[in-house]
Amino acid sequence: MEKLRGLLNDARAWFDRLTTRERQMVLGTGGAVLAFVLFVILFSFSNSASNYRKRTDQKLAKLREVQMLAASYREAAQERQLVEQQLTGSNVRLMSYVEEKATQAGLTVPNMTPKNDVGIGDGQIVESSVELTFTDVDLRKLHDFLSMVESGPGVVKVKSLRLEPRDATETLTAWTTVSTYKMKQ
Repeated sequence: MEKLRGLLNDARAWFDRLTTRERQMVLGTGGAVLAFVLFVILFSFSNSASNYRKRTDQKLAKLREVQMLAASYREAAQERQLVEQQLTGSNVRLMSYVEEKATQAGLTVPNMTPKNDVGIGDGQIVESSVELTFTDVDLRKLHDFLSMVESGPGVVKVKSLRLEPRDATETLTAWTTVSTYKMKQ
């Protein structure tokens, strides 16, 4: 403490020996140095606070992204469960189902060829298909038939359809593949 007082007294004595002009220059220089030091300190605090704000904003943006992904994952999981329930509950006997819907639409199926069951995806889903050929069929009846097939129980879809018009009789020849899907037991 004594050394500090001694240094202050020496500095005061040195300052008192200066002329008025030298004192003004020393005070001006000291003020400029003090202003520079305050500027550097405030700038570093501002920079540090800005960096913290940026990192916080980045983390909040990532959090919002995670929340959106979690919500979309939940929706996708619910849709998947719904489809799995449909596939698990699907026990459609395709041949008899197709014949029944054809009869309801006023059609006869002259040619129906079943295809072998095929595992799709990871093998947990089984696809059963039947190929149908209609000759000289009315377009409205064919439309009604295909609509009824797809609106039935379980997951039944018209997988392919090829049409060949017959201009003379205003009818069609149609080749179609109807498939049903179910979960492997």
